[in-house]
Amino acid sequence: MDTTTALPPLALPVDDVTLGRLHALACFSCGATIGPLVPAGHVYTSDGDGGRYGWPVVACPEHVVDEPARADRP
Repeated sequence: MDTTTALPPLALPVDDVTLGRLHALACFSCGATIGPLVPAGHVYTSDGDGGRYGWPVVACPEHVVDEPARADRP
């Protein structure tokens, strides 16, 4: 992914599922909230002003292997 590409702004309002994932309350990949959730890096959204906002995300055991490389991208 080209890191210079402009990020789309987070369209508000967002649903509760999206907020749960962005607030590290659910697996970023599948939305699971039960079981151990482990840190899986960050995802980024535009702040609407040309900057970006980082969200620390978590992953369930099924997705923990997939998430760090995928989630830490800008």
